[in-house]
Amino acid sequence: MRAGSFTESVVAEIAPHLPPLPHCRAALVEGMSLTGGPALNPEVIETPRAVAARCAVATLHADGSAAHAVRVRAPRRVRYRVEIPSGGPRASAANCCRRSRLRGAFLALGWVSRPERSPHLEIPVRDAAAAAILMGDLAALEVAGSVRMRRHRPLVTVRTALAVGAALSCIGAQGGRLVYEEGRVVRDVRADVNRNLNAETANLRRTVHAAVRQLDAVARLSADPIRWNTLPPAIREAGLLRRTHPDAALAMLAQTAGISRPAMAGRLHRLVEAGSAGQPPRRPGSRW
Repeated sequence: MRAGSFTESVVAEIAPHLPPLPHCRAALVEGMSLTGGPALNPEVIETPRAVAARCAVATLHADGSAAHAVRVRAPRRVRYRVEIPSGGPRASAANCCRRSRLRGAFLALGWVSRPERSPHLEIPVRDAAAAAILMGDLAALEVAGSVRMRRHRPLVTVRTALAVGAALSCIGAQGGRLVYEEGRVVRDVRADVNRNLNAETANLRRTVHAAVRQLDAVARLSADPIRWNTLPPAIREAGLLRRTHPDAALAMLAQTAGISRPAMAGRLHRLVEAGSAGQPPRRPGSRW
């Protein structure tokens, strides 16, 4: 999946559907105007997305207002500007208008990460007042969000998996949420598998290192009959078992000896200590 394609699919899903009520249409247009640059007044919508500009014009036409989109050349990319005529309907404080306002803001300039990536949804806004409006809408809809600055411009962000899914539902992207939740499940399962695999690999590495140290201790002690015969019988038995079964797990050695696993671990630990007695100290950074 190429970068940005998930955001584009969400925008394509929500753009064709105009709110049926005048106050919700007004909230949609207001949300789109909140993302304009700081130099623009609230009565102007500016967006780099042609589909968003068409949606704004269609929404204004639905309320009988004359509007059109103007293509403006910018240094990095083309932008589209739509002026909002005065005297139209006003948004209400109901949740339906809050959803429409968030939808318009995301449609104009929002971005959401791909489902398999870390959860992140953001909407750049014009100023702190615009950020406060969207944060109030998110709070009313019980979606956890925050505001941070990027290049001296506020960003309304949503950074948890559950909150991103809820935000997609709030703006009307139900299909996008299904795709996002599917990707989230795949991401969580992959993370669990990697975590378990890393833990098993670490355990296996520790087991191998311990077995090598034990075999080395048996070799050194058995080469000196006096030291070997001075060991307690239980320690010698543990050493012989390890030499006979070099690849066996600790639990298997304990079962063969008829003792508990901690008891076998203690015996092998004493074996390694006895084999290390009188040996020169290990160099710093030595594996063994």
